[in-house]
Amino acid sequence: MGKSIIPFIFENRCLSSVFIEVERSKNISKAFYFQNINIEDLKTSKYKTVVVDTEVFNKILKCETVLNKIFLINDSGLINRDFKTNLEVIKLNVPFRMNDICQRIENNLIQENIYSERLLRYKYFTYDPSTRKLSNRSSSLRFTEKESQIFVYLLQNTNTYISKKSLLHKVWSYGEEIDTHTLETHVYALRKKIETKLKLKDLIMFKEKKGYYLNRSIL
Repeated sequence: MGKSIIPFIFENRCLSSVFIEVERSKNISKAFYFQNINIEDLKTSKYKTVVVDTEVFNKILKCETVLNKIFLINDSGLINRDFKTNLEVIKLNVPFRMNDICQRIENNLIQENIYSERLLRYKYFTYDPSTRKLSNRSSSLRFTEKESQIFVYLLQNTNTYISKKSLLHKVWSYGEEIDTHTLETHVYALRKKIETKLKLKDLIMFKEKKGYYLNRSIL
């Protein structure tokens, strides 16, 4: 696996000069290297993490980006404020040690790799079994525990119909004599939530005498 790119954008000239010097050092980290970019690049790039100062941070909050995490280096006292944003903001105070920042970024990349390996990725959507969340870039839906078990079992048996009895036994460990009403109620609620919140119609289908079928092609 190659090194990750961690872009940085500063309006503070002192901070910018420090990071430009670090950027020129090829051995600063084994996991990533810094890259100086323009704030406009964030609107069209695939960067998920960025290092900024407070002036740039304020501008990022006003523009549309797909960032997940910001390492915010305080240079104006903004560090004590709370930010109303869905982005994860890691606040770093001035003065700082460059090695400390690099270590924090490396630790973050390690955690991201661990997290990424457990995700189930499809063409449009991603499912995280640990948080029970199905999401794409614009929306997400968190399942209940039982809904997740139903969904995952259907995912594992794509391209085949799963009978009510098989699904009921897998999720609830019930015998064949148990009424299937509980399963039907859960699947109905799950289908409605998926259609309403994710606009995915006919993801989970049912055919009499055959059972349930998950249309993974639309994921």
